[in-house]
Amino acid sequence: MAILTDTQLLPLGDSYHYLANEFRNKLAGMIALKRYAKEHVLLQQGEQQQAGYLIVSGVLSALHVSEQGAQKCKEFYFQDEFALLYGNWLTETNAFYQLKVMRDAELIKVPLTLFDNPDWQAMKHKLITQQLLFKEAKEAFLLLNTPEQRYKYLLDNKPHWLAQLSLNEVAMYLGISAISLSRIRGRLNLS
Repeated sequence: MAILTDTQLLPLGDSYHYLANEFRNKLAGMIALKRYAKEHVLLQQGEQQQAGYLIVSGVLSALHVSEQGAQKCKEFYFQDEFALLYGNWLTETNAFYQLKVMRDAELIKVPLTLFDNPDWQAMKHKLITQQLLFKEAKEAFLLLNTPEQRYKYLLDNKPHWLAQLSLNEVAMYLGISAISLSRIRGRLNLS
């Protein structure tokens, strides 16, 4: 059996700019672009989701906040991604996470009722397919790579992510502590 190293079977996140452009073109003239400031909460944890957000610029996150105030990051969303809690949308359940603006953002707020329209079924299918690929890629990224390999992947393939996130946020995304990330950066002479 071969041992896999630096495994990355699928592109991780924000690799589908063509779909974002198709989505933006389909929305043209229907919904205005709106600016949101850092820290703005778009969806509270526990609320019913009414909209998704196509990101023109900025960074969003899906965070779970415990009763003790500890935060866990499900995902960061970057330019040309559609920020939406797909599982909660498809099951019509309340949000497990809060959607929050991490960096000032320009967003197109898309009402989820739009996808009930027959003219939007193809786009809905494409978005769900893309999300499945994103999730498969992230699962492989987290399960088949060491924390150091994960960080190296971001350095090599997602420098624009690293430029927009703090080291604490990067550590949260990698599923490690900030101290562990600091040690990895030290080994790579990046401190």
